[in-house]
Amino acid sequence: MEKSKAVKSFVKPKAIWLDKYHVYTAENIKQVEVDSNGEKEKQYEFDLTTYDKDEYIILEMQKNKQENQLAIAQLAMQMGGIQNG
Repeated sequence: MEKSKAVKSFVKPKAIWLDKYHVYTAENIKQVEVDSNGEKEKQYEFDLTTYDKDEYIILEMQKNKQENQLAIAQLAMQMGGIQNG
């Protein structure tokens, strides 16, 4: 994983995109004006994270596993609350 801060682009980036080997995520996207030879140009500035595809898949699987475990625990607590009520 590689993180880059304050990346600039003339095109508004998508929140997530990919190529053959990588997954890219853009966060904190904001439009900025840059002075170029006395003229103001609109650009986008954002934080970019680059992942190897396999790395991204593993991270998402781990995140989903944690979310599923939390949902199961909440459901079990609710069911326990109903039975005790």
